[in-house]
Amino acid sequence: MAAAPQQAAPQLQKKKFFTVKTLLIILIILLLLAGLGVGGYIYLKSTLASEKKSGPDPEKLVTFSMGSLLVNLADPGGSNFMRLTPVLEYEENKKLGEELTKNKVILQDCIIRVIRKKKLADVQPPDSIDKVADELKAEINKNLHQGKIHRVYFSEYLTQ
Repeated sequence: MAAAPQQAAPQLQKKKFFTVKTLLIILIILLLLAGLGVGGYIYLKSTLASEKKSGPDPEKLVTFSMGSLLVNLADPGGSNFMRLTPVLEYEENKKLGEELTKNKVILQDCIIRVIRKKKLADVQPPDSIDKVADELKAEINKNLHQGKIHRVYFSEYLTQ
C-alpha cells in the first residue's frame, strides 16, 4: 500500500483583535464620549447658574411697611386676635413704590381679610409664619399692577 500524499491542512490564521484600525476606532469613540460628558457638564452648570440669577437682584431690593394691624381671628367667641406688622419686599421700582403708597389702605384691608379667616391654631408660630407670609404675598400680588412683591416679612407677629 502506497501512502497517499497527505494534503496539508489549511492553517487558520489567528486574527488579532487589537489591530491599529480597531484601536483608532475605540480611541475616537472614547474621545467623543468624553467630549459629550464635558459638554453636558458645562451646559448643566450654566443652566443652573442662570436659574439662580433669575430671582431678584439682592442689591436692588427695597421694603415697604404696611403698618401695625390688629385683627380678630375666626375662633368662636371672638376672644383671640393677632397683631402683625407686615413688611413687603420688592425689587426697586418707582411705579410699584408709588402704587404701594397710594393703595396702602386697600392692601391693608386685603391683609385683614386673609388673617380674619384664620383661627388661632392656623397662625401660631413657628410653623405658620411662612404659610401666612406666602398667602399674603399671593393675595397682595393679585391687587398690584405695576409689579410684584417677592416676599413678606413680619416685624411684629403676636397672637393671643
